[in-house]
Amino acid sequence: MTVQTEYQQAYNKRLAAIEADPRLTVLSSMNQPQDPAQKKVSQYIVFTDFKFDEQKQKTNSIYVYTLFENVDKYGHSKADYQSQLLFETNRWDNGMHITVLETLGSESRLAFYDFENMGLAQLALKAFINLATKADIAQVDGTISSFDKVNLTKLRHIFTKFGFTIKLTDPQTGIGKISRKMQ
Repeated sequence: MTVQTEYQQAYNKRLAAIEADPRLTVLSSMNQPQDPAQKKVSQYIVFTDFKFDEQKQKTNSIYVYTLFENVDKYGHSKADYQSQLLFETNRWDNGMHITVLETLGSESRLAFYDFENMGLAQLALKAFINLATKADIAQVDGTISSFDKVNLTKLRHIFTKFGFTIKLTDPQTGIGKISRKMQ
C-alpha cells in the first residue's frame, strides 16, 4: 500500500506541475493503479504545448507521461514524459504534419525501461486526432522514413487504426507517406 501512496503522490505532483505551467494543457489523464500483468498503462497524463491562436505556422508536441517504471525509490519521476508526438500546424493550407511519433524504448540512450508496446503512442495519436478535429484541420499527413522500416508493421497497425492511409513510395527502404482527411 505504501508503493501506491508514493505513486499517487508522484502522479499528483506531476499533474500539478503540468497544470501550473501556462504553456501546457492537459488533454487526458487516467489515475488507476497499474496491474503489472496489463500491457497498457492505466496511470498517465497526456498533455500538449499547442495553443489555439492566430499564429499561422508553428511546431508543437503532445506528450504522454506515465508513472509505470518511472518512479525512483524516493517517489520522484525519472523522466518528464515517455512518448512524444511532434507536429507542425500550417493554417495557410489548413493542415497538420506529424514529424515524429516516438516512445522511449530500449534503443534510446535516455531510456531506463522499454516503454514500447504499452499504448503510449496510441494515447498520443488519439489526443492528436482530437486536437486536429477541434482546430478544424482539413488534412493530417506525415512521412515514414527509412528509420521506420524496422517498425513498419507496428506503424501500419497504429496509423490505420486511427484512419490514416499509408503509401510506401519505396518499399525497399520503407520510405512513404501517411495521410488522413479530417473533414
